[in-house]
Amino acid sequence: MISGCNKMDQNTIISKYEDILNKNSKYTMTGQMNIISNEELYSYDVKVDYLKGDYYKASLTNKETGHEQIILKNKSGVYVVTPNLNKSFKFQSDWPFNSSQAYILSSLLTDLKNDSNVLYEEKDKEYILSSTVNYPNNSNLVSQKIVFSDEILPKKVIVYDKNGNESITFIISKISFDTELDEKYFDVENSQSENCCEVTGNIDEVVYPMYLPVGTKFKSEETIKTDETNRVILTFAGEKPFILIEEVSKSPKEFEITTTSGELVFYENVLGTLGASSLNWTMDGKEYYLIGEDLTREELLKVASSTSVVSLTK
Repeated sequence: MISGCNKMDQNTIISKYEDILNKNSKYTMTGQMNIISNEELYSYDVKVDYLKGDYYKASLTNKETGHEQIILKNKSGVYVVTPNLNKSFKFQSDWPFNSSQAYILSSLLTDLKNDSNVLYEEKDKEYILSSTVNYPNNSNLVSQKIVFSDEILPKKVIVYDKNGNESITFIISKISFDTELDEKYFDVENSQSENCCEVTGNIDEVVYPMYLPVGTKFKSEETIKTDETNRVILTFAGEKPFILIEEVSKSPKEFEITTTSGELVFYENVLGTLGASSLNWTMDGKEYYLIGEDLTREELLKVASSTSVVSLTK
């Protein structure tokens, strides 16, 4: 505990926080993350496990739908695992070091150390540090506040957009440094579901993007029957045309690992694979494929994150 007579400032807090992380070789953290996207609120139960040697396992479970995805890093690479679909994508990625991560303790430290103008505030035995953030695929996110307890552990992280609105809020419920973890825990096979079953069927509701680039509009909708399900193809035309494909996720009988050359991205409510002109992701039992050669990377992500409501102004 910190004595009330000690003089605290941003440099002292950062130094003490760094010492805590350096002295502990592992941790388990739980909390809730709220993300506001297109005026909708997405809430996730978050569990992060860390073991020294760059082992990370971040479980993100949508509180409304129960859809769980896991970002896992071990010596062989980085994976995105969807346990109830029995499948995983493998990336050659620098995650979690390639951008800010509100739910990774070392990422918060990096943000603080990279900002030479960190602001300090003390309120109700809490220490609040404000810094810039680094989200390469989301230029709208510019700053954050990290609320530390008097034990110099994060309690809450708030990420703000350019207009000062709260875009991401991560509320930490517990951080444990005496958790039982070993390297085997981070094997990708240990993240599969024991109760996985094959998912087949037709799409009950077609989901349309609410964000369209300027000069782009809806053109057509086509449904193609496949052996096990149906596939919906939405075509958008104009200055920046693109195609959005939707189909019900199919679960393999054996745990499947697919190597991808794309970039792992977590943008608002989308966790997926970003290519030069494409994006694919899984959400709530559906597979989505977005292709648009004239779209920027951020436009691809904006279109994808807006596919959350079942209505369309054609």
